[in-house]
Amino acid sequence: MTRAWSLDLLFPFIARLPTTLPWRLAGRIGRESAAEREHLLRWLESLFARVFPQATGGQHAQWARAHLDMLAQEMVDAMAFSRLGRSGGPTIDLQGAEFAKGLARQGKGFILVLNHYDRLLTAPVALAREGVATNVLTMPVLDNPELEAAQRRFLLRKIQGYTEVTGGKWHTTSEGLRPVHESLRAGQAWVILADAWRPEFGRLRGNPFLGGNLSLPTGIERLAQSTGVPLLHAVTYSRRPDHLEVVVEPLPENPRQAIDIVIQRLEQDVLARPWAWWQWGLWDQMWQPEPAPKAEGNA
Repeated sequence: MTRAWSLDLLFPFIARLPTTLPWRLAGRIGRESAAEREHLLRWLESLFARVFPQATGGQHAQWARAHLDMLAQEMVDAMAFSRLGRSGGPTIDLQGAEFAKGLARQGKGFILVLNHYDRLLTAPVALAREGVATNVLTMPVLDNPELEAAQRRFLLRKIQGYTEVTGGKWHTTSEGLRPVHESLRAGQAWVILADAWRPEFGRLRGNPFLGGNLSLPTGIERLAQSTGVPLLHAVTYSRRPDHLEVVVEPLPENPRQAIDIVIQRLEQDVLARPWAWWQWGLWDQMWQPEPAPKAEGNA
């Protein structure tokens, strides 16, 4: 199975199958060839053993398989956003929608903070089902020179399907932040990921995470500070391939404190379900161990 065939034909076709069969099939089909999957499984098991040495080898292997299954299920989501939360698609149990709906009724813009955790875009889709439209701000994706043509086509279909359901726009940082500032002040909502990371990011700060520090950008804090809009946090938990739970919660008014809580929650979620975090491939770039204490000199 070639990558182009999978992206152009296989996943779009699977996503049109009736009932929730596409999501139950996704893990068996996978995003990778058999050889690539085997390599990734071994790599993930090794990483999980390093990060979670207290867990068993069996748990490391189970998490590795669950991680690849989750990514494959998200591929189906990407081709079938219109089916999420609808008859014949995965069910969504949404908690905390009132926080977003209340701000929308008041005409207040807000930032919905997500992390690369589980099938994350389910949260904006769930809010759209409740009448809350959101825009999304991401890092540049389509102008990445490393993208293959099939990947670019897949992403274009994903973006189109996502914005049709959520009722907003897909905006990248390379297009400038002025429209984001203006629309937040005008009462629109924006989805931004707190754990996005690129090597060229300059303004980073360390967040306590799994015994070390996770270096993350401060852009959300600065954007909230300059616009004065509130922050909400949302997280998705896939209970089964066809059953998703979304939790939306308010955050403190102070943007730095709000992001601290978001990363604390991410740490709790990763400890509970390590397989559901997307960013393991960037672990060695994003995470640094706590520096060893300096030995005291002899008196």
